[in-house]
Amino acid sequence: MSPHRSSAEVPLDGTPSPECGPGSARRRLGLAFLLSGAALALAAAVALPGRVEAAPSAPLQLAPSFPGGPYFAISCSFSHRNNDDPILFPKQPGRSHNHTFVGNRSVDASTTPASLIGGRTSCEEPADSSAYWVPTLYESRNVVNPLAAIVYYTNRMREPIVAPPPGLVMVAGNAEARTRQPKGIVAWSCGAVGGKPRFYVIPACSGDQLLQLQVTFPNCWNGHTLDSADHKQHMRYHAGGRCPASHPVALPTISLIMLYPPVAPKFSQLASGRLGAHADFMNGWRQDELVKLVAERSAPSRR
Repeated sequence: MSPHRSSAEVPLDGTPSPECGPGSARRRLGLAFLLSGAALALAAAVALPGRVEAAPSAPLQLAPSFPGGPYFAISCSFSHRNNDDPILFPKQPGRSHNHTFVGNRSVDASTTPASLIGGRTSCEEPADSSAYWVPTLYESRNVVNPLAAIVYYTNRMREPIVAPPPGLVMVAGNAEARTRQPKGIVAWSCGAVGGKPRFYVIPACSGDQLLQLQVTFPNCWNGHTLDSADHKQHMRYHAGGRCPASHPVALPTISLIMLYPPVAPKFSQLASGRLGAHADFMNGWRQDELVKLVAERSAPSRR
């Protein structure tokens, strides 16, 4: 199935978390996303470790200002979890806090961009074997797996963009944050995808809403290195649709939106801490297909 400008269907396997104990509910999850300019309709049941809940059933709306330019969107289901981070701790299995992965199904501490290409993926687009991951969400001591994820590739620039280069890796957000991070980089919300209000910490969503974690990656590349010592210095965020002279290569803005059932904020946090939201990206696209998709949206934005 190809990426969508205006619609996407999210296949989910309904696999319960390994933490599900005796008597835990085991139900299949189904989500149908209709991104036809505005609507995101949700219907199904969710599988959560240790508890039974109905999935939010009210239609979710795509916020009018989101995603902010020509885009394509790819929907992904939950892939797996582990205590690996092939960007921060390469070839050091088990050293990281727990991560939740969508996209490539084989990611572990030894993964490299080259090893991703052509691999099995939990995303709807078979050409995208990239790895996307975030710290695992917990409610009390129970793992809360995402119901689904949506990855947006958006042209927010006033200058031409090109496809992310082969081998690119990057990190958005700060896993060690102990103070509030900019909402334009990491934010929580309820209701409309990409909408407001946005919160620094997990909010109390109503029973008919999804909890959303949105992480936005930088989109200005230095044009030389595919990584850097802190995994951030080779990238910058644009300002007013323009890249800085130090990082002149404009890329699409990658926004990762993780969709969860509502949780109790008082008892919930990410594996990286209450304020440590972040996400990682490792490019595993079949490059010819990525170049084609980005080229279709490469004209400068009129925003």
